[in-house]
Amino acid sequence: MGIYSYIAIPLAFASGIWLPATLLCCIPWVQKQMLYLHWVTLWPGKWLDEPERAGFLKNQVAPFRIPTKDGERLYAWLIAPLGVYARLLDGFAHQKSRVDGDIDEHLVFKTLRDDPKARLLIYFHGNTGTIAQERRTEEYRMYSSGASDKIFVLTFDYRGFGKSTGTPSEAGLLNDARAVVDWALEEANIPPDRIVLLGHSLGTAVASAIACRYVTMDTPIQFAGIILCAAFTSAGNAFSAYSIADVLPILAPIKMVPAMQAWFSRRMRDTWETQLRLADLVRQSTKCAVVLVHAEDDMTMPWNQTQELFSSTLNAAMDDVLSEEQIAEKVRGLDLGEAGRQEIWTLDGMSISKLIAKHGDHNTMMKWSPISLAVLECFGLSAALERAV
Repeated sequence: MGIYSYIAIPLAFASGIWLPATLLCCIPWVQKQMLYLHWVTLWPGKWLDEPERAGFLKNQVAPFRIPTKDGERLYAWLIAPLGVYARLLDGFAHQKSRVDGDIDEHLVFKTLRDDPKARLLIYFHGNTGTIAQERRTEEYRMYSSGASDKIFVLTFDYRGFGKSTGTPSEAGLLNDARAVVDWALEEANIPPDRIVLLGHSLGTAVASAIACRYVTMDTPIQFAGIILCAAFTSAGNAFSAYSIADVLPILAPIKMVPAMQAWFSRRMRDTWETQLRLADLVRQSTKCAVVLVHAEDDMTMPWNQTQELFSSTLNAAMDDVLSEEQIAEKVRGLDLGEAGRQEIWTLDGMSISKLIAKHGDHNTMMKWSPISLAVLECFGLSAALERAV
């Protein structure tokens, strides 16, 4: 953060580019293109119909469509963990491959639906690319590796991304998230206490919003946990904190003047108020694990965004406004050495934790082992694995 504070921000201010850039970002169409970048698809991400080319086994991935209530069709992958695949090797190997086929007939779906011990990780990706981007496919395998006979992964492209129909917006992505979660609850018949939501970057805003929506329903639905990696407090703050090419925080001068930041935020068409939604989530929840993960070296989205979320979420959970010093007195710290540091607050069935990695950038931090450990802990599998050993 030293370079960011003492060199990058003054450079952005002195350049004067921030003035026209600020006005440009007040235009809704420009906001949309910059926020979602749905039109950017790198080549590996085009292998949507060929998951084997991304390193998966034959029929380990079931590509299928999930319809939304407003008429869009989302392209999704349901991924079997290796332990399940090995146990049912003949069935997977001899099953007829289907592209956009009937998911009900696929072995990975039947196994998920019929196994009372199966867990489901729903992955909400960031902007740009598709579910088939190489780094994302590596993450799916990593997150299920800790319990390779239990953790299935469901990942999908938002409207306007990849092969999903439509065009992105905040309301649209919330409809997408609801369609996917409803599919998991009603079609796959997975109870919410066996579902964990994991979001990265833009996906943290989507995951937070949908978790908040379900817990505030007339009949509240609470998931086993929510893991937010490289999150931001709101769209307005994300724009002003974002660095082009991880070098120049072109709108950083806005954040230096609170009144200007407030003015700019009011001009966001899609606000993505994660800070408010997480506060509502913990106020309404009786049991939930909230895990916030960020990297110190993340120059795309500075880690102080996660620090702000951690403080505001804790304040909401404790129904109090505490200083950083008071918060430090109420959390348990865990030194992870060169991997970073974790701070944890727990009360009854609630837990809120923050993991800050010393190394790793906006994307490579997603392969950080503590995230995989957080997945196990949210599912309640880490203690079971320790007993098994």
